[in-house]
Amino acid sequence: MSPADTPSRQALAELIRAAGLVRRIGVNLNQAVAKLNTTGQRSADLLPYAAESLRRARRLDAAAEDVRRHLR
Repeated sequence: MSPADTPSRQALAELIRAAGLVRRIGVNLNQAVAKLNTTGQRSADLLPYAAESLRRARRLDAAAEDVRRHLR
């Protein structure tokens, strides 16, 4: 197994990928909030984007904690 294929490296790569997903949903959430601030009207996608942002952030936190425990 090469160093790039170790479980720790694979876990790190997965966390980096997950962080990218959280950032992307965060961009969508920011756009929905900007629309709210501009128009005073909440778009239909604001609450789903907020819920998805929280869900992904919690999953990312849990994955990071799993890796941290594994590395101890």
